[in-house]
Amino acid sequence: MQARTAVRNEGHGTDLRSAANSTSGVKRTETFRTDVFAALRLGGPLALGELGWMSTYIVDALMIGRLPHSALSISASSLGNTIFYAVAFFAIYMLNGLETFVAQAAGQGDRTEGVRMLSQSMWIVLVGTPLVIATTLGFAALLPTFGTSAELYAEVQRYLHALVWSTLPLMLYMAIRRFLQSVNRVLLVSASLITSGLVNWLFDWLLLYGHGGLPAMGIAGSGWSTVVVRCWMLLMLLPGAVLAFRHMRVWPTLRMLVPDHTRLKALLQIGWPSGLQFSLELGISTYMSILCARLGTTMLAAHQVTLDLNAFVYMVPTGLAYAAMIRVGQAAGRSDLTGVRRNAAAPLMVALTYSATAAVLFLTLSHRLAGLYTNDPQVVAQATQLLRICAVLILGDATFVVLESALTGLGDTRSPLVVSLLGNWVLGMPAAYLFAFPMGHGVYGLWMGRAVASVVTGLGMAAWWYHRMQAQRSGRSTAKLNLLTPIQAHT
Repeated sequence: MQARTAVRNEGHGTDLRSAANSTSGVKRTETFRTDVFAALRLGGPLALGELGWMSTYIVDALMIGRLPHSALSISASSLGNTIFYAVAFFAIYMLNGLETFVAQAAGQGDRTEGVRMLSQSMWIVLVGTPLVIATTLGFAALLPTFGTSAELYAEVQRYLHALVWSTLPLMLYMAIRRFLQSVNRVLLVSASLITSGLVNWLFDWLLLYGHGGLPAMGIAGSGWSTVVVRCWMLLMLLPGAVLAFRHMRVWPTLRMLVPDHTRLKALLQIGWPSGLQFSLELGISTYMSILCARLGTTMLAAHQVTLDLNAFVYMVPTGLAYAAMIRVGQAAGRSDLTGVRRNAAAPLMVALTYSATAAVLFLTLSHRLAGLYTNDPQVVAQATQLLRICAVLILGDATFVVLESALTGLGDTRSPLVVSLLGNWVLGMPAAYLFAFPMGHGVYGLWMGRAVASVVTGLGMAAWWYHRMQAQRSGRSTAKLNLLTPIQAHT
């Protein structure tokens, strides 16, 4: 009897455990689904906005591609953009600490700290703007030493002498954008990015070809159109900042604008590795474009078409990465390790699903996609092959950008810098040169090396994130989730 009772109880206990496990599994599924929806609510508008941002470059390429000397014009814009943005985004990513600290302050419920950090970031904008302009023009002047033809060099100069005037509105826009995103106000950010493509199309049409009674400026018109677009985007964000201050019941004051050594140091300590990393990554495009210029304007134009389409796809993981950074930072502000892990996993899963879909489209529709850019059949044929290589690297890029941003939410920008430096510049770019020239694969070799770099950095970042979370969970990590305490103690 006792044995039978024990058997019945054991069986009943097993049923209860199964039910408990089943319930736990349902709860985990519901929790993950909730996390995905939360990431999409924040990251979706930002991803859509990033596509709008990228549309300005696509509009430029489409409009420039219809100029009389299509390959030369596309090549000049390619070189000019890679030089300018490699420099400009170093300064812009120096503002990455702003997003970390404002998100963590929001997680703590500290409204004043976020406004203080925004005010201090204006010093980075003030100092960074003239440095970006001087460095861009200085580096462009060196192009002939890299073998750039006189004809291409002249067009790049015309383009850049207009484009550099967009630096100040761009940096102001980025500072205010980071603040608004970190307090979950993304509507105007998305609207500014989405409408930028339409504004850019209008002014490209007016300035490149001389419509509306304006002189035809050619490639320089595209640069001046970008200046107008950046001013438009900044003006769209200003009402959002005012509404955010009103809602938070905290307004910037002159006292907040006085240089604060502690806060500026904290911003720069997070910002400089992020800025260096991004410039090195954008420098990959510069490096590849300069090498590709040696292969002729047709190859360089095909390379630029591939860069643009790859960057367009990359904008969605970038928008989701912002969601990861913000939500991880807010969870860190609450000292919620479980929330940190979940708020990185959800946007990563969405980004990988999207990227896999995009890879399939690149493999199946590459010829049609390349044909949208130019009517030059040789450029289309070369770009078609490059897009098929590009399909390999999309998943690696998505993994890296989401987990890099999650680490930034924790204030760790040095680990992504190391992973990027090793994967891209120690391994990937030397391989690209080896494949392209000694092995004779030309532009295809350059993109083969780029694919190697993307896969390695993606896997490396995933391994580092896993290690960091395991160390944090077991208490072995000395890194704190919340970085605000030293600053608040100083206040």
